[in-house]
Amino acid sequence: MSACRGWSYFMVLLFGSFILTGNFLFAQEKGPSAEIIGGAYRQILAGADKNGDGKLGMEECLSISKDKKKAEKDCKYWDANGDEVITEDEYVEQVRKLMR
Repeated sequence: MSACRGWSYFMVLLFGSFILTGNFLFAQEKGPSAEIIGGAYRQILAGADKNGDGKLGMEECLSISKDKKKAEKDCKYWDANGDEVITEDEYVEQVRKLMR
């Protein structure tokens, strides 16, 4: 799966999830809940987590795309703490930053 398709797939899952669950308008939070964002992360993980550790390592993240330059930039963004592993918590945090 290319990075563009992978991240496009993520966006469809993310927005589709919060529309289907009736969370289109948010009273307390801006954007989807952590549960919904986490669900999108788990969907990406299901196709990319080759070693089954429940996290997205840099090699796994980079393998999502044929465009290595873009993949490297994207993977570094999602790896908020720079430890070369993208966890669900980091993913949720970074999505929330994008939603601000």
